Amino acid sequence: MDVKTLYTLVAIADRGSFAEAGNAIGLSLSAVSMQMRALEEELGMTIFDRSRRPPVLTDAGLAFTKRARDLLAHWESMSAALRREAAGGVLKLGSVHTCVSGVLPLALKRLQQQGHRIDIHLTTGLTHDLERAVYRRQLDVAVVTEPEVPRIDLEFLPFFNEEFVVITHVTTRGDSDKGVLETTPYVRFNRTARVGLLVQEEMIRRQIAVRSTMEIDTLEGVIAMVANGLGSSVVPGRGVENEFPPTIRTIPFGSPPLMRRLGILVPRDNPRAHLSRLLLDALTAVTTPANTPANTPAGSPASAPGAGRPKLARKG
Repeated sequence: MDVKTLYTLVAIADRGSFAEAGNAIGLSLSAVSMQMRALEEELGMTIFDRSRRPPVLTDAGLAFTKRARDLLAHWESMSAALRREAAGGVLKLGSVHTCVSGVLPLALKRLQQQGHRIDIHLTTGLTHDLERAVYRRQLDVAVVTEPEVPRIDLEFLPFFNEEFVVITHVTTRGDSDKGVLETTPYVRFNRTARVGLLVQEEMIRRQIAVRSTMEIDTLEGVIAMVANGLGSSVVPGRGVENEFPPTIRTIPFGSPPLMRRLGILVPRDNPRAHLSRLLLDALTAVTTPANTPANTPAGSPASAPGAGRPKLARKG
């Protein structure tokens, strides 16, 4: 066993296939395959499950890859001239729609600016669908609202508590969230989404009676309807620059405001866990007060990421 073979193994884990690993480190597919066959014979263990396409790491392979990463880290620390050949990797990422139009692009841009060579394969969906995809290992990580029921083999790592706000047209009279919602048509966000369920539960708890005229699947669609004076809604305040059009004004939803906890959902055993950690660090960085836009209104989730925690009794 030599260091180059370990680099090849790590490249496969990071890139997700023998072919992609070969492209990253300058080896042919057959050369990569031969190296891994020789490594398995030398160790006397099955590192890859070749009944699947592309082959995936076995439990023994996952454990050995983790040890290989540690060994290579020590090896590289011995000389500043050594550089990892299999830098970067492929990250199969899922995200709820509200984060794709909010903090996720900021985090991915930060990763790019930091020089991390990560190829992002992005899928969007509802929290429960993304949770299922992570559980089935179809995704490496998903940016979601905190799951209602934890799974023992999945880990939720939070990075931000996000406030909900009532959005209404600037011509709407009144400053009470309940008053505005009950006296204007209600533009409902998809009730099958966890965001929609959270809002619905809070309305029932507070006995807010709304007249629902439409139900829309995307946050952008809801905002567009409200911006054109077609009603009011309750949405998560994403804390990004120019979050809402100038024809919209906001009112906190509740006192303290209703919150949802955002985080990443990852398998507990994942060969690309280090890439997920880089994503989590970037998401945390862009949602801290020092990195939020200067014109973010005081009291928004961007200016107070930990505010309103007592309201976070119900997960979603």
